[in-house]
Amino acid sequence: MNFAKFIVTISAVVGFFMSGPAAQALEDWTTVLAKAKQEGIVVVHGAPGKRYAEALVAAFNKKYPDIKVQFSGASNRTDVPKLLRERKAEIFAWDVWVSGPSTAVGRLKPLGVFQPLQPFLTKETMDDRYWHDGFDAGWMDIEKKYFYSFDGTTQNPIQVNYDFIKKGSITSIKDLLKPEFAGKIVWDDPRFNGSGNGSSQTIFENMGEDFLRQLYKQQVVYTTNRRQLAEWVVRGRYPIGLGVGENDLAVFQKQGLGKNIEPLPDSAYKVQQLSSGFGALGIVDRAPHPNAAAVYVNWLLSKDGQEAWAGVPRNSRRVDVKPGDPSLAPRPGITYFNGQAEKHFKTRAHLMDVAKETITAEMPKKKKRSKKKE
Repeated sequence: MNFAKFIVTISAVVGFFMSGPAAQALEDWTTVLAKAKQEGIVVVHGAPGKRYAEALVAAFNKKYPDIKVQFSGASNRTDVPKLLRERKAEIFAWDVWVSGPSTAVGRLKPLGVFQPLQPFLTKETMDDRYWHDGFDAGWMDIEKKYFYSFDGTTQNPIQVNYDFIKKGSITSIKDLLKPEFAGKIVWDDPRFNGSGNGSSQTIFENMGEDFLRQLYKQQVVYTTNRRQLAEWVVRGRYPIGLGVGENDLAVFQKQGLGKNIEPLPDSAYKVQQLSSGFGALGIVDRAPHPNAAAVYVNWLLSKDGQEAWAGVPRNSRRVDVKPGDPSLAPRPGITYFNGQAEKHFKTRAHLMDVAKETITAEMPKKKKRSKKKE
């Protein structure tokens, strides 16, 4: 498609989506679907791995065989530079971007990579009754326009191996400061962005910065090796783990090890954290297949699309979809926040600085990545 034809096409589509004095959502679904079938393709950046491809490609093609998904499950480290090089050359090849919100909102949104999402969504998709805490709670950007999280997987920031810790000795976060637990805690290093920093954020939201600084000094061991972290908790070398990866822990539990490892109870927290994982989306600015993009994002946010997503397994924010991992599903009566949302970016960065100021252990050196052709 030449550039002049592209401008005419996208202008017509945007005009169609935004027509009317108070148009807020896509309404003429029959027309959009017909045009999407004419486009015949939607180009999607998504999460890496076979299970994500099954959820984001195979399930959609089964529902809409006339619209093929051209999918890239490459990492952001590969696809983000590619996207930016293409845009600099006036090449607009991508339609839908599915990823974690941090890079998308923190790096791509300021560069104008995304267009407003709401005009591409139907009223049914945005119906509050289908979404935990309502549809609006899923926006990851401050403007509540560009990037939306559909994943609702909770975090367990603190795991305890009760084969080595007396049951009932830890009933609140503040109990971690007891002298008896000094030297028994291992933490995914909170000086780096990741699950350890996320655990710091949850503790900060519940207990404040002064408490967090005290906890860093509780003879804690820090590691950037998450498998090692899980193994140390399982073996009881450090029976209290912060930022333990659920998947890393599951590897040992499938072997019958670490069966008495449990997260702190809900009563230990005032607020808890949801993680988006790779489960958030936006529509790329000047998408070449805008109608197919509209069909794709409405499908992904529908019950059918979210059931496919739950098969990864992950959990959906949709309340009418069974969780892929019930142990990490949002629970009624609990107040949650999504620490990956843009409004929390400054807090996350500040807490990494606090960790660097407070923790005296030497910073691990990052391994240099070998350069590979994209």
